[in-house]
Amino acid sequence: IKALQAQLAAAQEVSNTKRISERNCIDLVQKLIQTEQVKLIHTSTGKEWLTYDQLDREIRDVLSGAGGRLNITEIPNEVGVAVEHCEARVELMRKRDSSLSRVHGDLVSAQYLQGVAQEIEEDLQESGHVAVSDLSTRFNLPADFIRDSVVDLVTSSKSHVVKQNTIYTGAHAARVEARVRGALRGCTQPVTLSQLAARHKLDADLVAIAAQKCLKEGVVQGKLQGSAFTPKSYSEGQATRIDEFFASNGYLPLAMAKGAGTAVKDWASSKGIEGVSLSTAFLAAHLVETAHASVAEALNSESWIDAHPLLPQSLTAADARELLAHLAGKKRLPAGAVLIEHVAMSRAFLKSVADSFEEETKAAAERAALSGSTAASSGSKAGKKAPAPAADDDFDDDGGGGGGGGGGSKKKGKRRAGGGGGKKGRAGDDDD
Repeated sequence: IKALQAQLAAAQEVSNTKRISERNCIDLVQKLIQTEQVKLIHTSTGKEWLTYDQLDREIRDVLSGAGGRLNITEIPNEVGVAVEHCEARVELMRKRDSSLSRVHGDLVSAQYLQGVAQEIEEDLQESGHVAVSDLSTRFNLPADFIRDSVVDLVTSSKSHVVKQNTIYTGAHAARVEARVRGALRGCTQPVTLSQLAARHKLDADLVAIAAQKCLKEGVVQGKLQGSAFTPKSYSEGQATRIDEFFASNGYLPLAMAKGAGTAVKDWASSKGIEGVSLSTAFLAAHLVETAHASVAEALNSESWIDAHPLLPQSLTAADARELLAHLAGKKRLPAGAVLIEHVAMSRAFLKSVADSFEEETKAAAERAALSGSTAASSGSKAGKKAPAPAADDDFDDDGGGGGGGGGGSKKKGKRRAGGGGGKKGRAGDDDD
């Protein structure tokens, strides 16, 4: 029995493993890959195969070793796999794991984003605020990506405030609000929020938010129109100034009302004041009645009147024209009134002027006719004397020119003949 046991032990110790060569092993693996019985990735060295899961693990290890941010083109050199396989696995990993992102050709993990958020938190604790544009330049990340993915990690604390392009700490926002509240309370005249922000070196957006909050809570008295703040004390002072000016002068310049931020229509309605709004001023009712009385008197007396002198000196001719148009529109002018710019006249006055022009026109026409007849008679007399030289010409043609000598021109012969005859005539008279 012992001999048989020894033989069995010897038989069991004999190895039945059959060794194959490296070439045969490669052929077998390639055959399995071709038949899709296994899925492997060949390394760039040609000596190894990797499964997809192993490649994913190696990519994650490389990314973690790089601090959570690695350019995708550097992954093939690190894992020893062709770039097309690396890019395909990176895209698949991003779809499966939302903590991975691809930014500017880099693979970014939540580890890297957490580190960026920690640095932003330190900056906020130091300065109280930080601009997203500065963070974009500093970390070479898109501003939208920082707002969407990084800011959420920073603002997990409720003390932080995010406004458009800037992140603030709660303490910084409270300080800005306190400074804005004090500045607005100290204002004695209108000021724009941009001027306030520039003067105190504050962020304009945060100043606008703080101003709206102060006005809403009632801690600051005033009115905010657009970006301009008007203190209540200034508005009340301007209202008093407007009331005093109107009470003293009977009119209110529209420029003064606009400068005080007062709507004339609302102001007159709230005060129960009656009047007429003209081009440059609001005219009180008693001045309107005074002007109306003067205009009506002139028209009823068949005359004319200029409405401009009836108004205060600071009002323009356009105001006078609008006042006459207003009175005519209300049918408060006498019938037959004619308005020309800021002048009003009656039709009877126009007729008298036209009649005087007619008389002057007739007189002018008679003078023109008389002067024309005088000119015509003078012209007829001149026509009768004109044929005398023609008789001399006939005389010369009959031989009178011979007495004057030959060889000269015909005209000269005429003058000489006439001259000889004249001398003879005078000689004959002397003899008589």
